[in-house]
Order: sequence, then structure tokens, then C-alpha cells
Amino acid sequence: MSVRIQFDNPHTFYTNLDFITGRIILSLTSDETVSAIIVKLEGESRSQLMRPVGPQYQPNRRDNRQAVAMENHKILYKVSQVFPSLNPQTSQTLGLAYTLRAGQHEYPFRLKIPFNNGCCNPQAQQMGPGSGFGGLGLGGLQQMQYRHVKKTLPPSLTGFPGEAEIRYYVKVTVQRPSIFKENRRSAIGFKFLPIEPPRPPPTTNEAYARRPFGFQVGIAAPVRKSSIFRKNPTPTPLSDTAPKGEIDARLPSPAILTCNEPLPLRLIARKLNMSAENIFLMSLQVHLFGYTEVRAQDVARTETSNWVLMSMNGLAIPIGTPSDPIRTETIIDKTLWNQIPLPNTVAPSFTTCNLSRRYDLEVRVGLGYGFVGEIQPQTITLPLRFQVEIYSGISPPPALLTAMANNPAPTLANRPTLPIRPATSHIPTTIPISSTSNIYTTPQQLQPHTPAPIPAPDPLYPPQLGTPGAAALDDAPPSYEDAMADEISPADGPRREYSGVTDVDAPSMDEKGQPAPSVSAVSPSNSIKFRISYVEGEKNQPSKLKLRFASDRPVPS
Repeated sequence: MSVRIQFDNPHTFYTNLDFITGRIILSLTSDETVSAIIVKLEGESRSQLMRPVGPQYQPNRRDNRQAVAMENHKILYKVSQVFPSLNPQTSQTLGLAYTLRAGQHEYPFRLKIPFNNGCCNPQAQQMGPGSGFGGLGLGGLQQMQYRHVKKTLPPSLTGFPGEAEIRYYVKVTVQRPSIFKENRRSAIGFKFLPIEPPRPPPTTNEAYARRPFGFQVGIAAPVRKSSIFRKNPTPTPLSDTAPKGEIDARLPSPAILTCNEPLPLRLIARKLNMSAENIFLMSLQVHLFGYTEVRAQDVARTETSNWVLMSMNGLAIPIGTPSDPIRTETIIDKTLWNQIPLPNTVAPSFTTCNLSRRYDLEVRVGLGYGFVGEIQPQTITLPLRFQVEIYSGISPPPALLTAMANNPAPTLANRPTLPIRPATSHIPTTIPISSTSNIYTTPQQLQPHTPAPIPAPDPLYPPQLGTPGAAALDDAPPSYEDAMADEISPADGPRREYSGVTDVDAPSMDEKGQPAPSVSAVSPSNSIKFRISYVEGEKNQPSKLKLRFASDRPVPS
């Protein structure tokens, strides 16, 4: 017996509201007895960290037998039974068996990806058959020990082997009633990129980072080499006042970047004094820093990733003229960076139960001063840093935005309140302490009841949900609600590239779904970005080199 999964029209990556359709192909060499065929749509957010060494982690402690902290959140779990065609939440097929003839059998399936993560659902964490996580309820019991948040499903994420991972897959299980025959399973993974949150309306507001600068006077000009046409050149004398000014880096407010799109960046230089020398742009670097917060039980760690979006050195671009009046603003030509998109290894910002990702954008501007052809050896580098949000670029369907507008989330103003019990007119002046005692006291003499303090739980063994001392469910308002999306069609728009890998130099996937070595290059003359991928051939087949252009612009001849 062999079983495999085949997708219909597979996408490069899937998003919320997408339907994953395909077929379960079961090949039998002989007659087999089968009780059910179950298809599951699953997503996992794993984290694993080593506990630090310190006084609170002594080897002789009973709760330190395990030095590794792990969490595995089932952020997505959907079940569909394709054989027999019955509801998998009922037990009508329990104990029944069916005989399938030898040959190939195909069973279609259709699963829809929701909006929010499912590990925060208390009903899915209950024990027993039909529970969301495991037929025996062991997985649900494990989920109840974790702290959960209710958020939009996070994107696929790898690049931290053995430490952090978010992956999605479709799994099929062929259940066989005999205890002497194991169940047959097969799984196939896919990449996921969520729909972006609703964007705020566009405004003219800008977020900016500003740095002042000022050059020093008295540094000699560089000595130019003599030639047969000009011997012993005399440098132009410098004035007694060196240029001063400010550099602004501006982004639209709020600062939002989009996956696989160029930066909406503006650089503005402002003149603050009068000087005979000119200011030059000598270098320009743009770095994107990603901070992945990994949490596993009582241990947390932040991993930093760095993407060099652009790096230009040896420039000598004049900024303004010496005759410009004070407070003159000069906008630096944006063609230096507006054709460079974010790499496809950059995941959108997200927050889930045990993993989160945030970003900083840093622009380094190198300035020099002097005259054309006689730039001084004095260079100032100004770092300009932003906290930015990165969106996936997959716009939500208009029907979803309309449903959200018609069903706003409850706020403090419109949240339903509990009814207030009306005050009674008869208030007794005496209250009996016990039915067997004749002692009475007045209400002023009664001491308020103080509940006994609950001891702090052991962080290595947190209490389960619903028990005293357990952490409350962090039900932060999600971007969308699953109830609004039952009848809404999938998002219709451009699907950008996304590798699902965090490593900066990580390879893309080949035709077989395996990592393939690739290299990106930019032609300095025509600024055409392309990628060369190596595809290893099968048996008795030659290998191939694929050249793929990453720009929609026409390629010059």
C-alpha cells in the first residue's frame, strides 16, 4: 500500500481564504481493509531553547531534569474525512471497516485556510475523540499548558534550524482497523503568506529621522598627481567656514514597507550656514534589521538578521550649490534606491504565541565637502534609523473590508454591560453570625473577607487553563475574524515571491521543491536584476541552468 497527496494547480504560496484542493491517490497491490481516510490541514509553530545556567537552575533540583525548553503550538488544524464520506466529528464510522480492491483509488479533498490561529481556541483543546488536537487528547492537554494569543496566522518561517520554525502542510492518514497493521501516512508542505491588515487611509504625514552634521576647517586638500600636461597643480584654497546642515530620511506615516516592493524613502539635505564649498554625497547604505523573538516556556531569546538592501560607495554627487540660501532643502535623487525591492526572504511582521518578528530600517548617508574634483578627505557618516512594519502586499478582498465595517469590533463604548441589581429598601441593622449563637453584631463590626493568597506557580510546570493561577488567554484583537470570511472568496491580486526562509543567502526552491543554489545579480549599466538557478537533472538527464529576470521592465537588446 502507498498513499500520496497531489495538489490541483499548486501555488507558489497560499494565503488566507485560499482553498487547497487536490486528490488523495491510494495505490493497493492487494485487497486492503480500511476504516477511514482522513485529510488534515495543519500548521505548527515550534520553538526550542536551552535553559541558561544560573542559581535558579541548579542540577539537584527536581524540575531541572530537562535542560531544553520546547513549545509546539498547533496554530492550524482542520480535518476532513474523504472516505467514507461522513462528518469526521461524528463517531458513526467508529469500528466499521471497508474492503478496497487492488488498484488505484483517488479521493478529492478541499480545505480552506482560515484567518486566525487555532491554538487559542479552548474548545479545540478539550480531550476526547473529535478534539482539535489528537484523538487521545494528549496534544490538546499540551496546548492547555501554553500561553496563547489570538492573531492572524503567521507566515512560513525557517532559517533557525532546531530553534524556531513555522511550517504548514497537508497530511493524510489511512486508518486500518487491525492492531497488527500500522496506519499509512503521507504529508506535503506548502508555503504560507498571510493577507495584510487593513491599511490606514493615505495621508501626507511622514515619519522622519534627522541628524545634524558639520565639517571641520583646516584639513588640507588632497594633492593631485602631476602629469605631462599639468605640473604641480595648486589646490583651490578653502574658506574659513565649513558647511553645516541636516539630513532627513523620511517614510510615509505610519512607516510601512511592503514585501518585494521598493522603499518609499525620501532623503532631504538642509543647509544651515553659508560656505563657499559644496556638499557631496559620498556613500549610501540601506540595511534592514529583523528581530525574531523566540520564546519557549520560561526562556526567551532574540535572533537578529541583517539584509543589505543597497550599498554604494565612491559617489561624488553634489547636493545643492554654495549659493543656495540658508534653510534650503535639497531632495536627493531617489533613482538610487527606488528600483531595488525588498528580498523575497523578508517575512512580514507578525506575532504568534511563541514567535514574533519586528524590523528596523537603517539608512547610512556618507557626506563630504569641497569643490568639484577637489573633495576633501574628510567624510561624515550619519546613521538614520526607523522602526518599521512590513506588510505582505496581499490586499484583503473588498467584501471582507465591507464586512468589517458593518461588524465593528466591540469597544469599551459599545461593550454590553451586566444588569445592575436594584437596591433594596430594607437593610437589616444586625446580622447573625451563626444560627446556633445568640451573638449579634452590626455591619460596621464585620471584617472584610480576605481570600488566601495563591502561591506563585512553578514556571517549569505552569497551571492549565481554567485553574487557579493560570495565565489568562491573551485575546488581542485580530486583524480579521474567521466568522466574517465564511462566504468571502479568496483574495484576488498579485502574488509576490516569498521563499519562506529567513537566511539572507538562502537558496530558492527548484521544480522538485528542494533548495537549489542560486545567485542574484544586478547589471550596473541597465539595472536589470536576474537570478541564475542550478537544477540538477534526473537519471540519465543533463542538469540545467535557469535564468529568470526578477523585473517586469523590458530587457534591452
